[in-house]
Amino acid sequence: MLAALFFGNGAPETGWTFYAPYSFKTGTNLLPAVFGAFVLGFSSILTGLNFLVTIHRMRCSGMKWTKLPLFVWTLYGTAWIQLLATPVVGITLVLIALERIFGVGVFDPALGGDPILYQHLFWIYSHPAVYIMILPAMGAISEIIPTFAQKQVFGYKAIIASTMEIAFVGYLVWGHHMFTAGMSGTAQYYFSLLTFIVAIPSAIKVFNWISTMYKGSINVQTPLYWAASFIFVFMIGGLSGLVLGSLATDVHVHDTAFVVAHFHYIVFGGTGFAFMAAIHYWFPKIYGRMYDKGWANAGWLVFFIGFLALYTPLFYLGMMGMPRRYYDYMKEFHGGNILSTFGSWILATGLVIIIVNLVKSARHGAPAEMNPWHSKTLEWKVSSPPSVENFDEIPEIAENDGPYNYK
Repeated sequence: MLAALFFGNGAPETGWTFYAPYSFKTGTNLLPAVFGAFVLGFSSILTGLNFLVTIHRMRCSGMKWTKLPLFVWTLYGTAWIQLLATPVVGITLVLIALERIFGVGVFDPALGGDPILYQHLFWIYSHPAVYIMILPAMGAISEIIPTFAQKQVFGYKAIIASTMEIAFVGYLVWGHHMFTAGMSGTAQYYFSLLTFIVAIPSAIKVFNWISTMYKGSINVQTPLYWAASFIFVFMIGGLSGLVLGSLATDVHVHDTAFVVAHFHYIVFGGTGFAFMAAIHYWFPKIYGRMYDKGWANAGWLVFFIGFLALYTPLFYLGMMGMPRRYYDYMKEFHGGNILSTFGSWILATGLVIIIVNLVKSARHGAPAEMNPWHSKTLEWKVSSPPSVENFDEIPEIAENDGPYNYK
């Protein structure tokens, strides 16, 4: 019997959420998947602890908290989320295993358990997990925009405050994933209000990024194209999130393609676009070579058009009532799905252009200067690519120096 629990029939059929009661009723091969997720959770916790200790204890001389690059601040906020939120999902996965093996009755209603409790425990972690992905992306954008505007970042302390607010208020909004799960009206109002509140720090960041570019000496390069398109798609994702945070509208579009569109505008349009911005920004530092800017810009444009064509129709389809996670759909949804499919082909074409250009440039690109973007942060003060140990001597930060002191 124990072997059957560990080696069931085929892959887990619960989906990535492991929702109860499926997670303890299914006869599929679930426990190895749960164990794998549990181990990955520990890797996340230890990574967060590593970052926290490093940032607290290993800053160079003169590197005060108010002189840290904003990218480091976002890693700091992310590390706290990893350290505090991930144990919740780890404990929840252990409870699933105990439920399956010993029938302890935490989630099984037949034994006095509550399957809705699993949803609460899952989303207490899984909503902050979104910020684990998006906060470093915001940090990369906060480095790129001042560099290509050649201007002091606007509202440095406000960006830091908004980062930490996102990190900690994000723990309190998990219930907006469960508006249709049967919560009390009081709980629904509470989670709806907090969902609107957690949108404020993201809006602060967008305001500060745009204000940084205002009247700056703009140097239009590929990373800036990616950063600007990040702001555009992230704003659409954020505004559509308010539709899902509002009780009346969420009931209508819950579990529809609208949620798929919102999620991808935030996570793929946010994290994905910021990753592309970051890799094009730090590519010369990593490889010591420059990429072909013409192909890089073409790849960005094709990818951007494909992204909009792929995910924008899903907003319309969701509002028209098309459910998500179905392999088929009714004929009235055909046009939007065809347009979305074409968009996926365009996006994939752009991705191929980007990858080919970067791989080719890493081997055969023109040699890069030490600081081709004229940035002020420390990584651009060493050779490209960096030597072993980065610095021959640990740098010292002067009192009047800082990561964004552009003239």
